[in-house]
Amino acid sequence: MKKTMVLVLGSALAVSAWAKPNVVLFMADDFGAGSINAFGAPEDLVKTPHLNRMADSGMRFTNANTPASICSPTRYALLTGRYAWRGPLPFGVVNVFDPMVVETDRMTMPKYFRTMGYSTAQIGKWHLGYGDRRPAVFTEKLTPGPNDLGFDYHFGLPQNLDDMLRVWIENDGVHGLRSDKLSPYAKSFYGQPYVGLDAPQRSREEASEFLTEKAVEWLGAQDKGKPFFLYFASPATHHPIVPSERMRGKSNCGAYGDFIQDLDWSFGRIVQALDGMGVLDDTIIVFTSDNGGDIPNEETRPEGQAIKAGLKPNGGYRGDKHTIYEGGARVPLMVQWNGKVPAGKVSDRMVSIADLFATLADVVNGKSVTVPDAIDSSSFAPTLAGKKQPVRKPMVSTNAGGLQAIRSGKWKYIDGTFPETAPQGLRNTFKKEAEPALYDLSKDPAEKRNVIADHPEVVQELQAVLADYRAGKGAR
Repeated sequence: MKKTMVLVLGSALAVSAWAKPNVVLFMADDFGAGSINAFGAPEDLVKTPHLNRMADSGMRFTNANTPASICSPTRYALLTGRYAWRGPLPFGVVNVFDPMVVETDRMTMPKYFRTMGYSTAQIGKWHLGYGDRRPAVFTEKLTPGPNDLGFDYHFGLPQNLDDMLRVWIENDGVHGLRSDKLSPYAKSFYGQPYVGLDAPQRSREEASEFLTEKAVEWLGAQDKGKPFFLYFASPATHHPIVPSERMRGKSNCGAYGDFIQDLDWSFGRIVQALDGMGVLDDTIIVFTSDNGGDIPNEETRPEGQAIKAGLKPNGGYRGDKHTIYEGGARVPLMVQWNGKVPAGKVSDRMVSIADLFATLADVVNGKSVTVPDAIDSSSFAPTLAGKKQPVRKPMVSTNAGGLQAIRSGKWKYIDGTFPETAPQGLRNTFKKEAEPALYDLSKDPAEKRNVIADHPEVVQELQAVLADYRAGKGAR
């Protein structure tokens, strides 16, 4: 692959790059800001050597946030650069039999990469639905699907490690489907019987390694003269907590720590494959998560046992997955591009996972570009190049009930308003979070002191910005 040095001066980018690097985007599942040694996880409890090496080799972000504290809306925003509450997901997630929620006529990250001449693949957790019917019929062709969004290849986990389908989806159908016969059996972690599709059934403990090797296989099959984009979405560390035989008992904080080490192994295996292919220096690698860790109340669960041992999966922030608080929205983010992104650097720039679309579009173009559909995606490519950038515009994050918080600099405002269509059950579940609040995160990162009464002018300003966003103005 021919290297081309491009220097864009006087633009928002001002980044030295070579044309069309390969891109690997690795997204963990329910993985909080305190689960990596480089982000503060004690090495005597859990070891993440591969992710630590990435922190040493690239840039680590300490103020990275998800557009939602739950799976589907974050993944929607990642692929579209647009908040999910603007359209298909004002609250909640995509259920197992829901149709695909990403609009096929919208520009997406993989479509954009294809216009740039890339081969594209999505391997791993999907959680954005299949087909155009509810309920989706998994014994038939599942279209529209990931292939219609720009992915040349898809091998996916429909929802999570133990969803009731318990099968793999390959491109537009169930992998290895033999017939339309259904034989329901046993029960999943969530209590429902498995559907019993006539196809190979997944093994929970082996799923992470299986998907990782699928990704390595796809990478190895790529044309050396063509750049590639791989979106790999690991099923770890979403419950059920099912570490592999390789890692079971290897950490010092129980099964949850073991599962974290499985995730680290998976990431390392993909980096190893890139190195073995001789393309590591020609590849920009992004590691992040869809939301913070999911911490159950029961101490007997693996997550509770790890916390009792001293691990802080969400880095000491308040709340966890599903909630409006920082523990649900703060996630690890690291970017590595050998020789291009400064090694070992730490950035406190406020960024959203929705910003990855615009950022990667700038990177692969070698200059600042605009993707019209990605109205909530703000590029931080100049930061990756070691350049100063203006402060990011205010950004929005939501909880599972559709409540919205807006971040602007040190301020975080929660307006306490549910979407009109939010069902009463969700309103009851998140009633305590619906209290309007203002936090100064520079002094109070744990969100312990609501200062809304002390700063009415800040509240008024952020209310106005949020109203503009709700009216259709972009957040980029």
